[in-house]
Amino acid sequence: MRPLSLLARLVPLAALATAAACGGDGGTTPDPKLTLAQVSGVYNVCSLKFQPNQTALPVANLLATVVSPAPPAPKQAPSLTISSQAAGYQLLYTRRSDNFTQDLRSPLSLGTEDILLTVPDETTSDVRNELLLPPQLRLRFTASPRTLTAIPDFFYTVRRADYARAAGISEEGLAERITGLLSATFSTGGCA
Repeated sequence: MRPLSLLARLVPLAALATAAACGGDGGTTPDPKLTLAQVSGVYNVCSLKFQPNQTALPVANLLATVVSPAPPAPKQAPSLTISSQAAGYQLLYTRRSDNFTQDLRSPLSLGTEDILLTVPDETTSDVRNELLLPPQLRLRFTASPRTLTAIPDFFYTVRRADYARAAGISEEGLAERITGLLSATFSTGGCA
């Protein structure tokens, strides 16, 4: 029997060392996901804006035009609540125009650093339409202080009438659909 060359003996050892450096499983273990215990709670809505990609169009600051940041008693300030029991959320706010309470509930999924909120279809959700929300809202989680910040990772369109109402402008001359991004911040502490 022929003895193994030095190279033939070193290759398996190098493979073992590489596997050990990757956690012992060859790098297949995913990063740990966030848990509901980490992210659950009641978050204040600190900012909520829709930025059209056409720079000639104004930003729609939804806390100035649609949402009442300080509604009359006994109504509560706008909030995003993440359940500690089930993978779901509730977005609650009072509409400025008529002091009507709006309530959106839907599922969410957890990533390693972010939360993905599923938003109901625009044909079934008044909240999605008046807040100019995307089909999914990806939020980056920060533990201290507990904050959720929108990650604007894709452009999406909203209806002309909804954008014009939220931006406080006339629909005249606007395209049928307006393309843009949502920026938002939610915090369990006070808003800066």
